[in-house]
Amino acid sequence: MHTSGVPSLKPLAPLSLAAAVAAASSGSASAQVMATAAAGDMAIVPYYTVQNNYATGLSIANNSDNTQVVKVRLRRATDAMGALDFNVLLSARDVWSGVLQSSAEIGALTGLPVIKIFTGDTSCTVPENSGSLSMPEIYRVGAEEGYIEIIGMGQPSDEQQPIALAAAPAGNGVPVDCTRASDNFRRGTGSQDYFQDWPAFEASTTYLYYRTRGVINSALTAQYSSVGGAVNPNDPVTSTYVDTDNVLTVSYFIRSDETGVEFGNNAVHVRDFMDGASITNQTVGIFEGDLQGFDYPDLNGPAPSSLGGVIDNIASVPSGAATARSSYEALRNELSQGYTVNDWSANDQGAFSVDTDWVLTAPGQYLMVNLFGYLTSLADPGFPCLPGTPGFDNLTLDGENCDFRDVPMRLSATVQDRRDNVLLPEEDDLVISPQPPGSVQQQVLAQDVNVLTWGTPVLGSARTIGIPRPADSRAGWASVSVQSSVVKIQATCDFVRQRGTSAQDLEVNCVSTSAPAPVIGFAAWQRNFTDMPAVNYGRIVNHSRAVNSAVVP
Repeated sequence: MHTSGVPSLKPLAPLSLAAAVAAASSGSASAQVMATAAAGDMAIVPYYTVQNNYATGLSIANNSDNTQVVKVRLRRATDAMGALDFNVLLSARDVWSGVLQSSAEIGALTGLPVIKIFTGDTSCTVPENSGSLSMPEIYRVGAEEGYIEIIGMGQPSDEQQPIALAAAPAGNGVPVDCTRASDNFRRGTGSQDYFQDWPAFEASTTYLYYRTRGVINSALTAQYSSVGGAVNPNDPVTSTYVDTDNVLTVSYFIRSDETGVEFGNNAVHVRDFMDGASITNQTVGIFEGDLQGFDYPDLNGPAPSSLGGVIDNIASVPSGAATARSSYEALRNELSQGYTVNDWSANDQGAFSVDTDWVLTAPGQYLMVNLFGYLTSLADPGFPCLPGTPGFDNLTLDGENCDFRDVPMRLSATVQDRRDNVLLPEEDDLVISPQPPGSVQQQVLAQDVNVLTWGTPVLGSARTIGIPRPADSRAGWASVSVQSSVVKIQATCDFVRQRGTSAQDLEVNCVSTSAPAPVIGFAAWQRNFTDMPAVNYGRIVNHSRAVNSAVVP
């Protein structure tokens, strides 16, 4: 949706990776707190669902006068495999919105309903849409729930760049030419592979350069020229890019199509996620050996091919491109939760009830496996993806050195009972007030996205974790902490290329990390009146975070 005259939003203490890195280098811990009412260059929606007749809505706003290229990626709850991703081109002061739902269409391979993002928005998407974008079937199983990454890939160096002109609204509000804008996200034409022969590609001003369209590097793309509606594929024009500013705001809602109850919130926003542009093609990915493909950028930062050095024979980092692929380590430190604190309710009075579900999401776990080995284990039960020792080229025939994730994580919970807003001690127990007694319980968080239930389920999740509570209790508060799996070493894994252009030319390097597991989420509340459904409502309350010394289970 194209808008004009929208005032710029002032960031309100958002999460800053740059501040986290600076604080770490100076020997002090980051004091910044996550903020949802903020603007950044990256955001995470902790939970989406199409389960139980729910739909999830998403809105992305560009609060600047510059065109923005934004990656939207849905990751399934079970293991965060990328179930659906596409790009959105937001012109100045533009807003894009869509709704994720199960459709009546059945997938030919899975036999499951096809999940689609429906949108009436006219902003350019890549690939282009005719009202909806369908989730591919490759990671469809288990993708009814998950979380969403929204990453600013870059912005044109000025608004006269061809991509900005093509994505800008015409007089009727519809972009000038989404097809030409989409040209910029192809891999290239013919048999030329700019990864394999970059010096010749870079030096040529005739054949190699001018007979292609698509991504040239993270800060340079080409599209076919178009004059008066006539397309000239023999004369592409190029666009250059720089870092996305902290100008994106993301919100979401979760709505039941059965009851009409709706929850809504802002996403978790991150500032200064990347230090430059990372424009990637929307044609192929890692399994074609392409480190400039649609798998990037991700929560570890830009595409590896933009970084220069020995990767892909590029002699230096292109001007305007991101230079550091190490964002996940800083993100882990920023999102580590210490203790998560929130209220809970399981108050069923028959004609009236108030229930809560808690969502706990550990983003980025997909960065902690040897992806080739992990996917082999999914396809072949005889090939396990096992823990091991971090290192280079770390995949053996028996599956060792494959899994370095935090999950399964141990959850420790302190549950407090509350009646009439008074914390109740256990009967006949003497305490130093106001120190209420509580019971410490431990559960296992086996997925990347986990739903905790306290009474009647609210979100209708396929897999929930029930949290025991004091007998006869109806409401209270709880603090929970998580601990990474203690039976394996945690490490962040990344692909590197030696030479060549196929998947066989990629190797994996896993580097150990001591940073705590990142956790985000919220409590979803639902109030029901059996006889007065018009006053039913839902709300989302973000989890509060506390340092380890503040709340001790």
